[in-house]
Amino acid sequence: MQSTRSRRALGTSATPRQQPSQDSSSTAGKKSSASDTSQPASTGSTKRSLTFAIGGIVALLGVASYTLLRQPASVEVATQSKSAPSSSQTALESVATKHSDAQKKLDGLTTKERREEAKRLGLLTAEEVDAVLHAKENSWFIEPANGGARLRVDTNQVSSNDPIEDYLAWTTLSSNASNRYMFSVFDGHAGYRCAEQLAARMGPMLDKSLDFVAQLAELKKGGKRPEIEAGDKALVKTIRQIEREAGLDWDQVPLALTATFINMDYELVAGALAEFRKQQQLMLMDELLGPAVSGSCGLVAVVDTEAREVVVANTGDSRALLGVRLKNGAWKAVRLSQDQTADNANEVARMAREHPGEVAVIRRGRVLGGLMPTRAFGDCRYKWPLEVQQDLFPVLYSRGHRYATTPPNYATPPYVTARPVIVKHLLSDEDKFIVIASDGLYDQMTDDEVIGSVSQWYEAHNRKDGSASTLTTEDDNAATHLIRAALSTDHSSRRRSDQNIRRLLAIPPPHSRRFRDDISVTIVTLNAE
Repeated sequence: MQSTRSRRALGTSATPRQQPSQDSSSTAGKKSSASDTSQPASTGSTKRSLTFAIGGIVALLGVASYTLLRQPASVEVATQSKSAPSSSQTALESVATKHSDAQKKLDGLTTKERREEAKRLGLLTAEEVDAVLHAKENSWFIEPANGGARLRVDTNQVSSNDPIEDYLAWTTLSSNASNRYMFSVFDGHAGYRCAEQLAARMGPMLDKSLDFVAQLAELKKGGKRPEIEAGDKALVKTIRQIEREAGLDWDQVPLALTATFINMDYELVAGALAEFRKQQQLMLMDELLGPAVSGSCGLVAVVDTEAREVVVANTGDSRALLGVRLKNGAWKAVRLSQDQTADNANEVARMAREHPGEVAVIRRGRVLGGLMPTRAFGDCRYKWPLEVQQDLFPVLYSRGHRYATTPPNYATPPYVTARPVIVKHLLSDEDKFIVIASDGLYDQMTDDEVIGSVSQWYEAHNRKDGSASTLTTEDDNAATHLIRAALSTDHSSRRRSDQNIRRLLAIPPPHSRRFRDDISVTIVTLNAE
């Protein structure tokens, strides 16, 4: 396990990819509400949590400079957690061979036939399951520079898409506080391009936002006016505009997160479009506009070990849970985020306010009948004006971007916003760990099941008195332990079965997508031993 006092380089969980001409993309649009204050969505209420999203339409005009969407050289990318032993490599090669054989059997079948054939596929062995589960796990400790609680971080991913569309990213935030840490998950849809950009660029932009927010706060007290480079003017303008619209003083971290989300989406969707029109080079179309055609949910949690708080910004349907151990020893799951889909009544009401009279704005439980999350990054087919889509989508579609199509009943864009809903929670001694995961995990498990599984791992690995635990877990990595439990749980009986995970992991992509989604998990253990 790795121990670090200052993990400055941003870490992401997936490999940077060469940009092929072919991509897929999904659905979203950008709309800020005039009134968007909501209550915490939680499985257990807490007086120490505050949820808010101040409304108002943010108009971002112009971009002083635009950098092509390439991954910064400072980004640290983790493809595998460690040098896999030869036995694991052999097992992974065996899995690849079985997937290839299975794909030949499944290709060309109808949906019904494919489901029946999938049941007849050979199961993976226990060794092969272990090799898949351990291939991308990572664990490390964080020792806060100025004291404060020690953190343990466990991450892992198991893909269903090929390539995986989820990204995990983490970094130490340096702006005005050395004990702030960012943990995030970006769940892409319609391809990986948008999520990849978010993982690479969210941390650095959030660091800038926190710095500018702090400087602007000092300016109000008579401090020095901040020096703003040309490329950061749009970000600072966003911060100031959010403050004006809110009509009140924001806490610095929620303000910085909100501005970062809004400005990041602007760069991906509108800034990239402006740059492409400026360059007028077809060879740059995929690089510049691919992330805009693709889309992604995004959840960012900032843990401050000195202030003893966690602030979560969420756009989409990824989810953060807090594991709370009560004084009687029982465990409780507390949501630190709200799923933003048509199942959220507040989101449905917001969409109706923003698009009055449009009865099809939510159809079949989706935005305009297509997009599941009501908030997302990218997804320009729900954001660009119709004339822009008519101009560019035929070319993009011909280049393999199969989601470069205009949704039906497209009348008053933007339909989807990347503006996050924020939850701020003051940590107590009862708060033991935070689970951050893409919706692929929650497709398999309820909140209580997630916290129940991780609590078993916690009890086995955190003994304050130094005594040996009588509990054991199969996996030392908490995220691996949780993913194993998720894929072993039968949907109908809610019982765990090794047969279930051996069957699910035997189904190859893309056919596996009908049975499970990509699963990406970060678990942050607070006051870790």
